[in-house]
Amino acid sequence: MESPTYILIVLLLRGLATVASLRLDGDMFDVPSPIRAGQSVELTCSYKLDGDSLYSVKWYKDNIEFYRYVPKDWPPGQFLPLRGVRVELSKSGEDKVYLNDIDLDSEGRYRCEVSAEAPSFQTVEASKDMKVLVLPTEGPKISGGRAKYNIGDTVMVNCTSAKSKPAATLRWYINGELAKHETRYSTKFHNDGLESSILSLKFIVTEDHLRNGNMRLKCESSVLRSYVMSNEAHAMGEHHQASGLHIIENLNQGVQDSTSTGSTKTGRMGMVLLVVMILRFQYWRST
Repeated sequence: MESPTYILIVLLLRGLATVASLRLDGDMFDVPSPIRAGQSVELTCSYKLDGDSLYSVKWYKDNIEFYRYVPKDWPPGQFLPLRGVRVELSKSGEDKVYLNDIDLDSEGRYRCEVSAEAPSFQTVEASKDMKVLVLPTEGPKISGGRAKYNIGDTVMVNCTSAKSKPAATLRWYINGELAKHETRYSTKFHNDGLESSILSLKFIVTEDHLRNGNMRLKCESSVLRSYVMSNEAHAMGEHHQASGLHIIENLNQGVQDSTSTGSTKTGRMGMVLLVVMILRFQYWRST
């Protein structure tokens, strides 16, 4: 038979469990991703105390604490220096933390940990990864082409994407159709943490490659399907005149940011930014 003291303790603990129940609001835990380098971001960690008193809210990046909010401390919000994490204290508080000037060092797993005061001493937490996106500043470069080709000649050209993070995905098109002759796909890693992709194209020129005496090659570069750039090379008959370099920008929908109470939130990328660079060179057909 259990002692009266034991029964009293059990009943007391059960009563506390029904009165105080700290929990995170899953719909309001937000670590936006991907985020463009150079932007600011607001991390949100909402919770419900349900009878408890808040002891602390702590934020970690890759298990290293960088921000804490303790109501009984002064000031209640405190920043612990960490590489890649720049907290703006004036915009941070008990349920959010605001980070400025995101860069590649900001990428990682972010965790929010909420703890209650006595008597429950409950702790709840949630975590999510943040990816940092660095967009290319220009279109892909086509190299290796000659000024003149004959039927039966071999075309060997390379397409190199501008630096980005992650590396761009490249595709070759011949006269608007996806090329079947792609070879040697590789990634180049730069010292600044950015990456470039290289894709070569090799094929023998036939009559089928001509459209009214012209042939058009296009290399398309895309990053996460949100940012698309392409470079086109037009091969023309001998009576056509090369017209030099043309740059046409068609901004359909850029990367969109939304603001809330003066804070920039960047959890969503825009649809497509399309930049077409047209480079022409002569095609010569022997008689």
